[in-house]
Amino acid sequence: MGPRIVIAGGGFGGLYAALYLAGSPDRAPGTTITLVDRKNFFTFTPLLAEVASGSLGREHVTQPYRVFTAKHDFDFLQASVASIDLESKTLHTDVGPVPYDYLVLGLGGEARYFGLEAIERSAMPYQTLRHALALRNRVIGLVERLQHTADTSSQQAMMSFVVAGGGPAGTEVASELHHLLCEIAPRYYKIDVAPRIVLVEAADEILAQFDSELAEAGRRVLERRGIEVCVGVRVTGYDGGEVCLSDGQRVRADTLIWTAGVGPSRVIRESGLPRANGGGVEVDEHLRVRGHPEVYAVGDCNHIVNHRTGQPYPNVAPIAINQGVQAAANIENALVGRPLECYQAHYAGKIVSLGAGEALADVLGLRLTGRPAWWLYRTTYLLKLVGARPKVRLALTLAINRLLPPDLSYEGLAGERLPGE
Repeated sequence: MGPRIVIAGGGFGGLYAALYLAGSPDRAPGTTITLVDRKNFFTFTPLLAEVASGSLGREHVTQPYRVFTAKHDFDFLQASVASIDLESKTLHTDVGPVPYDYLVLGLGGEARYFGLEAIERSAMPYQTLRHALALRNRVIGLVERLQHTADTSSQQAMMSFVVAGGGPAGTEVASELHHLLCEIAPRYYKIDVAPRIVLVEAADEILAQFDSELAEAGRRVLERRGIEVCVGVRVTGYDGGEVCLSDGQRVRADTLIWTAGVGPSRVIRESGLPRANGGGVEVDEHLRVRGHPEVYAVGDCNHIVNHRTGQPYPNVAPIAINQGVQAAANIENALVGRPLECYQAHYAGKIVSLGAGEALADVLGLRLTGRPAWWLYRTTYLLKLVGARPKVRLALTLAINRLLPPDLSYEGLAGERLPGE
């Protein structure tokens, strides 16, 4: 038996680590590589907002792990990670223990509610494919319910949505909601009240990771469409029907979508691994967990500071991919006796969709807005999709979407409790 390499979590970091190690020319005989994830498919999360609006389906953003294992020499185990035993070097799962010699943690994060229990109970999280599909069902279900609701006040609450968090995820969700409610739905539904979408950000500006001029341009686009942007304000409470803001405002809305924070997963919190300020796992410059050189942490579950900016690296797909590849390369280096390489981020820039054919892009120092940024956004993510089948399927669907409306069906019956209620 050669070394046992286990990768916990099949997001961008974990999947790219597995692909790198599987193709390594220095792979020793008997080396086993096992990717463990509770789902049996990879999710291309940058396009989830368009799944939430019905523009894309789940088949456009998912790829079964078995498709990868059929082409690359690594194993997949569908299992939920329960705990990590650092002493015995064992990953405990719901299907049994998985021993390792090297472990890559790519477990991602969970929604962070900052101790606001009422919000945690009632708000709709937005991180996974399941969350995006639940949001889509809820919005279309509410529009259907609107057709037999006579009370104007109830209609307005049903058509009011508060998005907590003005980062890329929140901005894209607000944009896609506006596109669905104000441009698509009115073609097929009678909507007597104007949909209200409120984007709330605690910082002084939305899209804080972008250049300030780009962020301001994005804000102007949203406000021109009628999306209310509240900056320097936090969501402090929600009872299922009214959202309370830190500046005293109260917004009557039947839906609160939470994109305001991501924290470490339960497994990370209970693992005993060192964490920075209670957040992600603390790693050294080689992405090794401090005190445990055989364990690497990548993507959203780690904490590593960019020495050029003095800030932690953002939780975005290009960073997770870079870190997954670097962790895999350092495991390879350790196995063959080469020096480990320090992690340095290599990503071209940042792109965020504003929907309706507009986007913001900051790539290699080139700042674009509007239609040029939108085409760059589309091209970049089309090329980033993993595998030929998703690329072809997405390209065909995008072409069809220019002629036909998105799918407005939803899973639910009249009077049935909708997700998030």
